Parts: sequence; structure tokens; C-alpha cells
Amino acid sequence: MSLPNGRHSRLVSRRVAPPRLTRRGLLKAFGPAALLMLPIARSMGYVAGGSFASAPRFVMFFRGASFHSPTVHDIRSLDALDGTPLAPLAGQQGDLVLFQNMHIHGGSPKSDGYKEEHGAGLIGCTTGNSYHYYENDSYMAYTDHESIDVRIRDHYQTRPELAQLPFSSLHIGAGARSDCDSCGLGQRYISYRKREQGDDYYSNAIEPVQDAGQVYDQLMQRISLICSADSNQPSSDSEAISQILERKRSVLDFRLEDVRDAQRALGVDSEHARKLEGLLEGWREVEAGLEGAPSSGVPGTVAACPAAAEFAGRGDRTASCDELDSVHDQMIALIQLAFSWDLTRVVAFTLSGASSGHSWPSKGIRQAHHSLEHGGDIEGLNTMGQYFSGKFAKLLDALRAVDDGDGHTALFNSSIILGMECWSDGDHSLRNIPFIFAGQGGGRFETGRIVDADGRSNNDLLVAIQNAAGIESEVFGLESLCKGAII
Repeated sequence: MSLPNGRHSRLVSRRVAPPRLTRRGLLKAFGPAALLMLPIARSMGYVAGGSFASAPRFVMFFRGASFHSPTVHDIRSLDALDGTPLAPLAGQQGDLVLFQNMHIHGGSPKSDGYKEEHGAGLIGCTTGNSYHYYENDSYMAYTDHESIDVRIRDHYQTRPELAQLPFSSLHIGAGARSDCDSCGLGQRYISYRKREQGDDYYSNAIEPVQDAGQVYDQLMQRISLICSADSNQPSSDSEAISQILERKRSVLDFRLEDVRDAQRALGVDSEHARKLEGLLEGWREVEAGLEGAPSSGVPGTVAACPAAAEFAGRGDRTASCDELDSVHDQMIALIQLAFSWDLTRVVAFTLSGASSGHSWPSKGIRQAHHSLEHGGDIEGLNTMGQYFSGKFAKLLDALRAVDDGDGHTALFNSSIILGMECWSDGDHSLRNIPFIFAGQGGGRFETGRIVDADGRSNNDLLVAIQNAAGIESEVFGLESLCKGAII
């Protein structure tokens, strides 16, 4: 090899760092196949993206009525969850922070009139701020203030590397309702933007999508649009892809030869080839969960499919956990899917509104969850508590299964709240609400412990989470309730 000065040099074999590609660059290079390759390429260092250390994922997981506080308040070690409403989380303890003695709204409602704790609990949980009623009933509660998920979403939109994510946030749910939606809508919303001039009571509230098929289509249609706009594939291929997506057929129907070309071009080694195969297998599982016939719950039998398959995953028409169970699981699979592809960093997931109307007939719970509180049915309350903590455990398992590269999982790179409203022992209370935090926020948080909040409000947990997301403020919600980040 001749050099400009006439000297010669031996070629030295060395490892060259892979080129840095944006998502759009990868799409232009490889077309639809890039979408399958994206998680693998990112883990190999090919794809430039926002650092999870300063932009962790956030999930607001809302379950309605609180765990029975006296029962949970007796937990003194995360090794002692068996026999409590948190028993399903026993295997997750290393990724948890359980708060004891944490209040919502400092323990008393912060409204401008009628003071009912259900509205205070829900709005206080997600906004940490004041609220109003348009009638003297908690079902009529509304707020002017933004929720924590919207605050983080809007901040991420100011960051160029995150503003191009296909979804600024996802708002999903199943059973996202109270025991009386016909009484008023104040109990069903957990996400709010700041009120703007001309808004009516709930114009600033964000309705969760409760149809898993619709969420799936939203994710896949957005991918289709990106492919159509930025792919180097012929337009006929884009049209064919759109038709496939409309029929909700598997992403595996993309041209797998393109995937193999991408593997060869990126120099995928055996380790990452295995990751790709794992990704494809994960997709097969998601597809089976979304499109397969629903299980009847009896071994060896399959329930008859509804007339329209897309309704199999709807969570807005029932309050029975027997029926919601599979829908909640589908929504969790979709959160995993969205995070696997880095389609969004923010999710609000509503499993139940305040004044929960949920029942669980197969477990003997035929009354509304809200009625169990007022009837003092502690055994029933703790049974319902195990349902919701079980779904939280399933979410954590799903995120732990997502490889973000650098030896970290999506769970490590997430901040997750298991939030709730008031609890009742014949009266309502906003005191000693057992909030649970999960994930390490990209390395920000130490988990595997119980934190005594000593009467501090959940605002201080929201402050900690917004700080991890790069929002440098010691206040979230009502300033009078804030003492600074609690973890």
C-alpha cells in the first residue's frame, strides 16, 4: 500500500467500529427487514439512539382501589411477600421498591369544594395536584393539571433523538372504568395534559385504548407508514405490506430473504443470529396471543371465537377479571413489543379506574371491588390485590425479557409505578398507600428494598422519576407537598 510520502506500510488487521445508523438510515438501507433487525442492530452498536441513562422508559401502571393498606403495611421485608396481596411479586423483589407510610395529597383531598377520596386518590396518584368537581360526587372529578406520563412525554419531545420516535406515548387499558361510568367519567382517566382555553371538563383527559387489536394495528400501521415513506423497496412492495398489516398477519410475512441479506450486510455473528431467532420466536408468541383462539380456561378445550376476531382483545365491555385476564396479558405483550422496537418511551396502562367495579367470579369474588371495600371483606380485597400484583409481575417479566444491549434489559432501563387510589376500612383514606416502584431507571435507582416515606406524599416519588427522565426540578404537582426526590 503506497502512502503519499512514498513510504510503505503493512496492512494491520483490526476491528473497526460499526457505522452509526439512525432508524431511518437502517430503513432506507434494508427496507421492512430493518424493523426486524433494529433491536439486534442496536445491541451491536449500529443504531444511534437516546441514552436510557438519561431517558429511561416510563410506565404508569394504575390498578384502581389500593391494596388493603393494613395488610401490606405489616410487610417488613421483601422476603416476606408470601401470604400477602403482593405474593405474586415474590420473585421480583430485587427489582422493587415498596413504600410504607406514603400519603396521597398529604393524606387529605386537595379540591375546591366537595372532598371525596376516590377522585383525590386517582388524580393525586398521577398528577399530585389539585382538582375540581362539577357536581358533589367523586365520579364528577376533573383536573386542570398534567399527569406524570404526559410531563415526561412532552419533555422527551424536546429532545431531537427522541422526538422522532413513532409514538410519543401510548395510553392503553383493559377494564379502565369505575363501578358506575354512567354516573360520570371522573374515575376512568389517569392521563391528563394541562388545560387549555376552551377545554370542557374532560377535554384534557386522554382516553385509554382498550382494544388490543386496535393497539396492535396502531403499532403496525405506523411501521408500515415509515416503511412506505423511507424504504428503498418498490411501492408495490409497500402496498403489499399494507395489505398484510390490514389483515393483521404476522410480521414474519415480510420477505425473510431481506432479513438474511441484512444479517450478512451487518455481519451478524452467531450470538446475534440467536438473538434474531429469539426475536422472531417472540413475535410468533405475540401473534398467537393476539390472533389465536382464546382459551376457555379448561385444559384441552378452546372457546368458540367471536364473530369478529378483533373483538377478542377488548377490555371495555366487562369488569370480570376472568374475561379481562387475557386482554391484560395481550396489552402487556404489546408494551413489550413497543419497547423491543423502541417505538415509544412512555406508556400509561389502566387496569381499573377508581371506585373499581371489577369482580373475579372464578375466585368467588362476585361483588364489585369497590363494594368489597365498603363491606370490609379483607379476604376478598386481598384476593383482588393478588390479581393486580400478578399482572404487574407479568409486566416486569416481559420487560426483563427485552435485551437493550450493553448487558441491560428493558426493565433495568425503565421507571415503573404501580399506582392506586384510596383504601377503605368503612371510611376512605389517602394515608399509608403502598406504592410500588420497579426498574432501575437506566441505572438511576437502587431497588430491592422497602422505603419508609414517613408521611411524605407520592409527589416525591414523581419528582424522582422526572429527575431520572432529565427534568431537573424538585417539584411535581403541588409545591406544598414536595420535599424532593425520595429515591
